[in-house]
Amino acid sequence: MKYRYLGITFVIIGALIMIISLTIGSEHERIIRIGGGSLFFIGTLLIPDYIVNSRNQTKNR
Repeated sequence: MKYRYLGITFVIIGALIMIISLTIGSEHERIIRIGGGSLFFIGTLLIPDYIVNSRNQTKNR
């Protein structure tokens, strides 16, 4: 659960960077998009950590 909020933050920041890179008309636009996409991807990997390691486990009866 400790990485869930960090993952959500990375997803939001990465998405904002990718959206803002559409308005930038410089030579570094591609590098900025790759950086934003990487943050987005890392954030999506950190969010499911809470779901997988949830303490609410069903017992086989």
